[in-house]
Amino acid sequence: MDRYLVISGDGHAGLPPEKYRDYLESKYHAEFDERLPKEIAFREMMEEKLLVKDFNDKWRAACGDDIFGVWDGVLRDKVLDGDGIAAEVLFPDGITERNAPPFGADIGLRCQGADPELLWAGARAHNRWMADFCRDNPVRRIGLAVIPVVFDVETAVKEIAWAKKAGLSGVVFPCMTDGFDPYNHPKYDPVWKICEDQNMAIHFHSGASPPMAPVPGAIGCFLMEFPFWMTRSMWQFIFGEVLERFPKLKIIYTEGSEFWFNWMNTMMDIRASVKHTSGKLGDFRAKLTMKPSEYFARNMWVVASALADRDTAVACKELGMNRVIWGSDYPHPEGCWPKTAEKMLISLGGLPESDLEQIFWKSAAEVYDLDLPALNKIAGKIGPKKNWLATAQAAE
Repeated sequence: MDRYLVISGDGHAGLPPEKYRDYLESKYHAEFDERLPKEIAFREMMEEKLLVKDFNDKWRAACGDDIFGVWDGVLRDKVLDGDGIAAEVLFPDGITERNAPPFGADIGLRCQGADPELLWAGARAHNRWMADFCRDNPVRRIGLAVIPVVFDVETAVKEIAWAKKAGLSGVVFPCMTDGFDPYNHPKYDPVWKICEDQNMAIHFHSGASPPMAPVPGAIGCFLMEFPFWMTRSMWQFIFGEVLERFPKLKIIYTEGSEFWFNWMNTMMDIRASVKHTSGKLGDFRAKLTMKPSEYFARNMWVVASALADRDTAVACKELGMNRVIWGSDYPHPEGCWPKTAEKMLISLGGLPESDLEQIFWKSAAEVYDLDLPALNKIAGKIGPKKNWLATAQAAE
């Protein structure tokens, strides 16, 4: 085939807030009706606080109605075709499209201070909608279930089982476990077992971090810190021996700064090595049968969302392309869309075909159950042409 099969590991989808009412259990309708205006006002306030208005307004104007592909399946397929993307992994959305699930069951999934019953209700509402959305085009839509697992392991196991039967392909867990048991606590073993047995990949998406104080440099500090909070579970899974007990578990870190993972692998290997400086801490590594970086290379993947430049692509190469999944981050303004082809050329043009095949689809195929013959048929019509990305101009 003269075109690439492209699977995006990072897409966002969700209903306008008021439409989630139809997917919410009726006993929560009164609470939903009371909270909806407050949640919308809060998200508008956060958008005003975090985003540059002129930039955001100009970007939205350039997007036109195609931005509504966040909930309109026909528009979404049109956007994917235009971007040369055959399929995509679907996360819930955040503040920029005003379509987050109710009661805080959004991409941040902050559990501290939340009402567990309501957060679970919001998660189930989104999961029901996501299952319907994916059912409309199951070949191209790889849906994820929102699971606030820190509240209740038994409920989490039941919801994961439901999600698998409903056609969803993985789960999204909270990045931050502050105030709750961390992921290396043995109580989560039933969750790891069902995820391993049912091939439900576990996803952590950037965004959550401690509240920002209204002080100079707050945004810069957030940009430095969010990769830590997103990947904190990485060493919990490894040093907590979770991956020893569940060697087929699949864990995905999305939009978390590709450079970071090389540094963390190096640091984990150093910490796990036998050194004089760590001797006083006792034998915390005896049950590990591999180096931490080897667990990473077996069980973990990184979604490189909206690769910014060639330096980022080089970081992916150093990490190992077989650990990387490309992502467009539709429809966020920091993502590739609506200039996906241009950004692909800047960050990936001229790379070896084997590398591009790996990050465009082979890594994703190791994680998810995909209908590759059907996807190749789609890619044969809309995928980026291989000779276009291989041009000398692109290599420069």
